[in-house]
Amino acid sequence: MKTSITTSGQLGPLLKKLRVEKGLSQEALGAKIGLSQERISRIESRPESVTLDQLLTVLMALDAALAVEPRLSLEDQARSSVPASAGLRTDDEETW
Repeated sequence: MKTSITTSGQLGPLLKKLRVEKGLSQEALGAKIGLSQERISRIESRPESVTLDQLLTVLMALDAALAVEPRLSLEDQARSSVPASAGLRTDDEETW
């Protein structure tokens, strides 16, 4: 699953979803990486308070990774949402 995150408010729910998908409680995840259940709760509810090192550790424990890529401009987004071949048929039964 590839998910784009553009605000800290999107990060917390994603971390929780990844944790739940792994079948881990906050306590179990915390124990796995040396953080308290309370700290895991704060990371999920207020991800803007997490350090980069803690975020990377949490992601590693959840078998996830952080990837950074350029954000597409609105013009590029519009171009990429419609494939160049949209509307073209290539099957043999097409008559021209």
